[in-house]
Amino acid sequence: MARHASGLLLLLLLVALSFAGSAFAADVAVLGRKAGIGAVAEEEPELKKAAGKYAVIFDAGSTGTRVHVFRFDKKMELIDIGDGDDIEVFAKVEPGLSAYAGRPQEAAKSIVPLLEKAKSTVPRSLMKKTPVKLGATAGLRLIGDEKAEQILEAVRDAVHSQSKFQYNPSWINVLKGSQEGSYLWVALNYLLGNLGGDYSKTVGVIDLGGGSVQMAYAISADAAATAPGVPQGDDPYVTKEYLKGRDYNVYVHSYLHYGAMASRVEIFKAKNGPVSYCMLRGYNDTPYICMDLVYQYSLLVDGFGLEPTKEITVAQKVKHGEYFIEAAWALGEAIEAVSPTKRLNDA
Repeated sequence: MARHASGLLLLLLLVALSFAGSAFAADVAVLGRKAGIGAVAEEEPELKKAAGKYAVIFDAGSTGTRVHVFRFDKKMELIDIGDGDDIEVFAKVEPGLSAYAGRPQEAAKSIVPLLEKAKSTVPRSLMKKTPVKLGATAGLRLIGDEKAEQILEAVRDAVHSQSKFQYNPSWINVLKGSQEGSYLWVALNYLLGNLGGDYSKTVGVIDLGGGSVQMAYAISADAAATAPGVPQGDDPYVTKEYLKGRDYNVYVHSYLHYGAMASRVEIFKAKNGPVSYCMLRGYNDTPYICMDLVYQYSLLVDGFGLEPTKEITVAQKVKHGEYFIEAAWALGEAIEAVSPTKRLNDA
């Protein structure tokens, strides 16, 4: 399938960030701030805030849990979320839900500060129309189905009992790798303004998370038709998306246990001559940087077959108009949550 990536304009490599803060005190950070804006504008009236559609997305990763709150206008464009300067509200806590294996109530308690932040952002008049979703990624995939479900059930109870958001138990779950990858593809191509045109004008993405790796890129309808089948219950190779009036076939693959953090141990055990060379060159001032660089090079060149000279953009945030938005799958799920429900197989 990799040969169909030749039409891509750009490959984005996303490197996961570490979390800061305590488990029960949300470290609130505002992303999506206008470039050059330092002062906080005067608060807008509640009536103006109530215009548009909101989405609340929890990203329950392997090292921490984050909440993103987005606001869209009728044309599905991101708009400021309250004070005129910010287009996204973001907060985070540590550790991740998987750290509470066997202690589901503590896991649920850990996300309460994030829930409160979301509640303070969305106007009361729109809460019942605002979907709240939680996607758990590699962390919960690795602790076993029974323990993961116990944690998710406790989180469902907390979200349902302590908020008035639009709620569905199935919206709080463990994401499949194909979902995580496709949401990330949607988010990045949305921010770059690539949606609505031909699939060849979109970009491919690779997400190096803590415990897993996702890669995704759009392919032609003919290539999608020849994609191999998978056993029932496994992630499909191709997901189908309807975005900005166009149908897209997105090839997605997830590699569990191949995330940057999970792979450091294996690199350390190996006869890592390149790591020693890297350290001798003076790149040992940042913990793990040499291991990470060797891992990333090996994964992309030896694993994915990219040319060593392939141009790659490393992105943590993407400039979207006047704003900087975190490059994360949560925006992709938010877009799906509030956009029209038409899908390619319904056409």
